[in-house]
Amino acid sequence: MTANALPLLERLNAAPLLRPWGLPRSVREACCIVCHEHLEFVPQFCAAYPGLDIPLIVVPDLPEGAPRRLTMPGPKAREIPLRGVERLGTTPQWPKVFLVPDPVMLAAVCRLMAVYGGGMLYLEGFRQPPFGLRKPLPDFFARHAAQLEQVCGMLADEASRTTYAARVKAILTGDAGYLPVTTHGEYEHPRICPKAGDIMIDGGVSDMVGAQAAFAEAVGPEGRIHGFEPIPWMAEKAADALAKWPWYTLHTAGLAEKRGQAAFASLRDSSHICANQGADPGAGGEGTVRCELTSIDEVVREEGLSRVDCIKLDVEGAELDALRGAEETIRRFRPRLIICLYHKPEDLVTLPLFVKSLVPEYRLEVAHASCGFTDTILYAEAPGA
Repeated sequence: MTANALPLLERLNAAPLLRPWGLPRSVREACCIVCHEHLEFVPQFCAAYPGLDIPLIVVPDLPEGAPRRLTMPGPKAREIPLRGVERLGTTPQWPKVFLVPDPVMLAAVCRLMAVYGGGMLYLEGFRQPPFGLRKPLPDFFARHAAQLEQVCGMLADEASRTTYAARVKAILTGDAGYLPVTTHGEYEHPRICPKAGDIMIDGGVSDMVGAQAAFAEAVGPEGRIHGFEPIPWMAEKAADALAKWPWYTLHTAGLAEKRGQAAFASLRDSSHICANQGADPGAGGEGTVRCELTSIDEVVREEGLSRVDCIKLDVEGAELDALRGAEETIRRFRPRLIICLYHKPEDLVTLPLFVKSLVPEYRLEVAHASCGFTDTILYAEAPGA
């Protein structure tokens, strides 16, 4: 275990809930955060909390030229100032409550708050059911305690250990509000990311290629990217969208331990290998489709790649199989790794331990980039690479 690192069990007992649903009645003054389209809910919120004073409303998407005050109706009518997110870092005296939070906007606000030092953010839903909640697994730590402690001790920095413990706590309780949101996006780690001139393996594409476009821009025309999408119609659509970056090659195949075929559930951005491989393949859509599989090691050999600098894996729970199929490549080239750690609870154990078994020198970091259960990422970097 890293020197001075707290044991994981102690971290779990002390982990704070950072985004609780519902503002305590004991809070008498709070800064309200609300999207511009939801300003109409502020009077309803104030009526529900008659003892609460709101000195400021922060509107993350405040349009240029929009009014800078909100008039509150009623016998105690008054005006509340409206300001942009730049005021978040200058109001530490007030608790923050996000009214009718949109998950994407909430993540952006939490990322900005992390820049200022983080802190608790209360959530109030009104018309939206709470997100970031799912069935708890209260015995998860007990079943995997020794290995979870081992992995936590392997992590390279305090922020990673804190996030790792929060991920375990979220699994135990079914509440993603324990997870601290990092200051960067899931594929935007300041060091462990695709860079100019890289040869990159991009596992998991779908037909929405925003991340792939960013990867292509990052490596530039001197680099090369081999991307993998198993669902044929998605691969065709993605290839068309990526045609403007000729150094991005899209393969219509999924990544696995070895070459073969498998039935996939065709679910757009969450397509995955079916548990029942005897299922009849459908014609796409929400059904199943039989897809080709390959391995990273086979692709490296077939393409004659002299090096691999970066591997990203978001393959909907097949990350361990994809890593097993990249064992030779990882041992030989020690690429930077960006691996999704959130598809299965056991991935918190199996993925870091397997990566370390391949290259013991890897420095492992963990960060979380959303306000739900998705986007917990394992990053690995070899010294001197």
